[in-house]
Amino acid sequence: MTKRSIFSRLGAALLVTSALAAGQQAHAAHHAAPVLEGVPHYDNIIVIEMENRQYGEIIGADPASSPHMTELARTYNSATSYYGITHPSEPNYIAMMAGDQEGVLDDDGWYCQADGTALPADKAIVAGKPDMAPMNRPCNGIKKNKAYVAHHFTGPNFFAQLNKAGISWSMYNQSMPTNPQTGESMPEMPTYPASDDTTADVRGLYASKHNPSVNFDDIREAADFHAHNRGEQAFFNDLATGELPRFAYFVPDQCHDDHGPSGPMNDHPECKGHGYGPSPLLTTGDNYVQTLVDHIQASPQWKSKKNVAIVVTFDEDDSGGAGVQGCCGYHPVAPGQPHKGVVNQGGGRIPTLVITNHGVRGVQDDTPYNHYSLLRTMEDAFGIAEHIGHANDGTAAQPADGSFVQTPVVPMVRMFALAAH
Repeated sequence: MTKRSIFSRLGAALLVTSALAAGQQAHAAHHAAPVLEGVPHYDNIIVIEMENRQYGEIIGADPASSPHMTELARTYNSATSYYGITHPSEPNYIAMMAGDQEGVLDDDGWYCQADGTALPADKAIVAGKPDMAPMNRPCNGIKKNKAYVAHHFTGPNFFAQLNKAGISWSMYNQSMPTNPQTGESMPEMPTYPASDDTTADVRGLYASKHNPSVNFDDIREAADFHAHNRGEQAFFNDLATGELPRFAYFVPDQCHDDHGPSGPMNDHPECKGHGYGPSPLLTTGDNYVQTLVDHIQASPQWKSKKNVAIVVTFDEDDSGGAGVQGCCGYHPVAPGQPHKGVVNQGGGRIPTLVITNHGVRGVQDDTPYNHYSLLRTMEDAFGIAEHIGHANDGTAAQPADGSFVQTPVVPMVRMFALAAH
């Protein structure tokens, strides 16, 4: 595999108000699909997933750390009470696509088994063939006396829902490696460049823990798996030609997602972070989000009569928040195993923006939402009536351990509403 420059291409709730209903009716002639739970039909949804920041670290921070995202939040729609599901990263990505974190409590490789060993290569199937990528991230678990589970599974997931409904989709991961012999993407690679790659000045740019398509056996083993996993330039090309799939899930690499990569960073000051406050890392991430939004808004699909939505969200906060850190649906932690005490469960309050081409603007929505809420909303927007996992938790619940009441999982109606014409 050849290393390329990472900078080469950088360039409420269920009730709908009369105004929102009028906006939906205005597009009725163009979209005959039924409106589910007040969420209008969307032709395209693009999710941009950032990493590890509290709402106040990004939106309206003083001094400013992310002025582009702050302006997008002001101009378009911002969910001011949106939470991650848990910590760390991987279970949040899984939860958004499955409606459940599937018992995963760490960032270990997709090939890890319940006994803490890696799948044998001949049983680690990728696109119908044994995995040829090195399994260079050990299955160590979190070593905190908590249950360890397999990190690959077969069960309901959003990708499978889209396949069943005949809806096109792609994962787009910046800095995803490719096979030099075949040119195919290698999303199964745990990290790239690898932590032991002494030729790389910045390591761990791509991480499979930020690509949930690898965790679902039915998706990863399918012959079209590589075709569904593509890189940054493919995203820009698909936008330019108007061929973006209906669901596009874009994940920046760890220099551009506010996370930060591993390895020496002195040669790439854009990747440097230093805790709270403005930093080169946050500036790089903020600029990159604006670059992605600019490309989307210049695309033929955005300029068409089709309904297109951009969702900019984060997986979790930086684990530094205080007070209640979650909401909505099933308790995010196994019974008897509270995470950081009974009043601090969940993945933290995180920025989430919705930018639409034909929708309302200026909405500041304080309805409690989380990744299950977004999943439910996307199901509705694509006309999928079945809600998988905890996206179907439509009633409030009191966890057995006496922690905070889980509010219902409701669709993000106000955020996705169409403007009246």
